[in-house]
Amino acid sequence: MSILAALAATAALGFLLGRVSVRPTIHTLLAEIVALNEWAATLGALLRTAEYAAGHDRLTGLPNRTSAAKLFTVRALLGHPTVVALIDLDRFKHTNDTYGHHVGDDLLRAIAERLSLAAKEHGGAAARLGGDEFAVLLHDADLEPAKPIAEILNALAEPTTLLTHDGEVTIHPTASVGIAIFDGSYGDFDTVLGQADIALYHAKRQRGSYRIYRPHMRMPHNAGRHGPRRRDHHPADRDEQLGGEVTP
Repeated sequence: MSILAALAATAALGFLLGRVSVRPTIHTLLAEIVALNEWAATLGALLRTAEYAAGHDRLTGLPNRTSAAKLFTVRALLGHPTVVALIDLDRFKHTNDTYGHHVGDDLLRAIAERLSLAAKEHGGAAARLGGDEFAVLLHDADLEPAKPIAEILNALAEPTTLLTHDGEVTIHPTASVGIAIFDGSYGDFDTVLGQADIALYHAKRQRGSYRIYRPHMRMPHNAGRHGPRRRDHHPADRDEQLGGEVTP
């Protein structure tokens, strides 16, 4: 064998041996890359889940107060007028006390679904603020918020059949609504929501109605959102059932 042939054979053998020795390392690296991709996908899914949970109500799936505030803030920054409707179910406590909290939860889910659909039909969005309180944000395009709110109230009042431990029960829910209008230039979400709360206090004097906030409206100091709300304990409660009309 010539010297050149011997060198070529040696080089070829070295190359083959190198490939054989490197192959396990390559397989290890590929396995690590696959594992990293799977970990990244899992982390991404967890982050999306956490983000969704932070912005949505666990019971109903509706956006929560934080998401409603963000939506309002975006519209405010763009200078878009917005109607904020604060919706409070009338006599909801009776459902929980009579049929159990699981039935009350089912009613809240049914109301949430109706609110979401009704709000979308008017180009708006619905949110659950907590308890039996919801909010709807609508575009103030025609400056006539009463019409869509009346339609939303009618949608909520549709009979709802729920399953209790003793069988089915049909509830005719009603709600009262306080409306505040943001003109696109002055006010933040808390301010406008506070105005809607004052209007809701006045709406509660006639169950199933709505009121639009006016500057002259007042609410007792101890009836605000950070304490016992006098509008939730209106004298009319003593003479009414506390859960909407119920049909066994």
